[in-house]
Amino acid sequence: MTKLQTIRRFLVLWWRLTAPFWRSKERWKAGGLLALAMAFNIANIYMTVRLNTWSRDFFNALEERNGDEFAYQLGLLFGLATVSMLLFANQKYLCGRAILLWRRWLSAHYVTGWFTSKAYYREAFAPRIDNPDQRIAEDLQLFPSLTITMIFDFVDSFGSLGAFSVILWGLSESYLVFGTTIPGFILWIALFFVIIGTGLIDRVGRPLVGIERQTQKSEADYRRALIRVQEYAKEIGAYEGDAREEETLREKFAHVYAIWIKSLLKKRQLSYFNFGYAQFSGIVPYLLAAPKYFSGAFQMGDMMQTVTAFNGVRVSLSWFILNYAKLAEWQATVDRLTQFGEVLGEAPSAGKFVYSRSASPDMRLEGVTIALPDGRLLAENLHASFPSGQRTVLAGPSGAGKSTLFYILRGIWPYGEGTIHVPEGTRLFLSQKPYLPVGTIQEILSYPGEKKVLSPQRLAAILQAVELEHLFPERAAEKDWTMVLSPGEQQRLALGRLWAQEPAWAFLDESLSAIDAPRAARILARLRHDYPTMSVCGIEHHQVSHAFYDQILRWEDLGVVRKTTPES
Repeated sequence: MTKLQTIRRFLVLWWRLTAPFWRSKERWKAGGLLALAMAFNIANIYMTVRLNTWSRDFFNALEERNGDEFAYQLGLLFGLATVSMLLFANQKYLCGRAILLWRRWLSAHYVTGWFTSKAYYREAFAPRIDNPDQRIAEDLQLFPSLTITMIFDFVDSFGSLGAFSVILWGLSESYLVFGTTIPGFILWIALFFVIIGTGLIDRVGRPLVGIERQTQKSEADYRRALIRVQEYAKEIGAYEGDAREEETLREKFAHVYAIWIKSLLKKRQLSYFNFGYAQFSGIVPYLLAAPKYFSGAFQMGDMMQTVTAFNGVRVSLSWFILNYAKLAEWQATVDRLTQFGEVLGEAPSAGKFVYSRSASPDMRLEGVTIALPDGRLLAENLHASFPSGQRTVLAGPSGAGKSTLFYILRGIWPYGEGTIHVPEGTRLFLSQKPYLPVGTIQEILSYPGEKKVLSPQRLAAILQAVELEHLFPERAAEKDWTMVLSPGEQQRLALGRLWAQEPAWAFLDESLSAIDAPRAARILARLRHDYPTMSVCGIEHHQVSHAFYDQILRWEDLGVVRKTTPES
């Protein structure tokens, strides 16, 4: 891919990421902030040019030993610097506000897509992108920040370029080279230096884009490993896995360290070049203006104005050179968000499953085949019926596909085919490992629906039903309850959702596996007493001995055919 094609591809991808925000309602406020910031930026360009003129008058006053003019120019400098400071600071503030608005919109947009497309779920089984948390938290902050910063720097650089080019052209129009007058001679020298410098910096810094991608990935992997230690602190402590986890973190950081070394070495090369380029090209205007000064054609002020204008042109045209590292980071961010957006753009798929609403109150499966993401079949041609108002348990060996069947009933497993007749009524799925969001007990009981306010009496009755009365005094405390409660207590609290939400259908995927048998029997007996018509579908590894269920379905009796080779 040529350089021109690379730039064109980047601009196309960048616009795809940018356009949705600038079609939203937020564009008006952000656009107003940026328009005002751009006005300040342009005004500051004028102030920079005005300071160039000031340098001429100031140094001329020094050369002429004119004390009054010297004092006047110092006062003028104070005024110009104050105005320039106010313009610059307010431009940065307005840009920062616009970046926050854009980031807020991007965060809401991508998080919504992350959930509505079910990508958060699909990626857990068939991952195609790494560290989606980093893309949401970090890349969505970098993208608007880098975009606005780079555009404003570009406008500032090339706005200054136009002004300084006019000044430099006027100061260099009478230069003779080998007896020939060359208009704008010093301007052409400045252009020559920048063209050579740009070509060299591109050759030196090209690998930075790939290194930047590797840096972002390794940092995200390391951060994810740290978060995992926090999430599973109790389990790691119970296993005494400290040494193993420390070793894992050391290995993750070793990748971070290695990539950073590569990045630092490459950036050192860029620093060598940038420093040498700046020092050498900074001397050139003195060499070009000195003959004019010594011949008397230039005063000291004219010479200093020439130097300032030359450096202004050089720095403006060196925008690419000076921002190469940021451009590499920008391109890497655009690539990562583009890949992320492609995943989010896929509509949630139910595979070849057909979900039908029928007049029958029962839930039925017809010809259901369960597959894995790699194509292997767990089961095929399943037929089963879960009668409404009854309690049915599906018993079978671990790993056969029972939990996956519940995912299919929920509509979130896309691998396989078959027909599922779904009855009317609300449904609640409770898994073996319950999910307890950080919050109050009342918020946990209302999950995943809208937050519901339960009266103290009702909350006390629910906690009593699942034998967690001791939690009632802490009902208003916001905690990470997974770090406070035992696995059995977590399951019992999750079971409390059945009383809090009163679904028509309850799906219990080994939801009592960590609860001792006598207590589990008591809780289920209360559930049957309180909600005798609730339809319940349960999963167990073995034959159930208690009297809660009305019907037991054996997995091997549903028409299961297991295969061990991938589907062709």
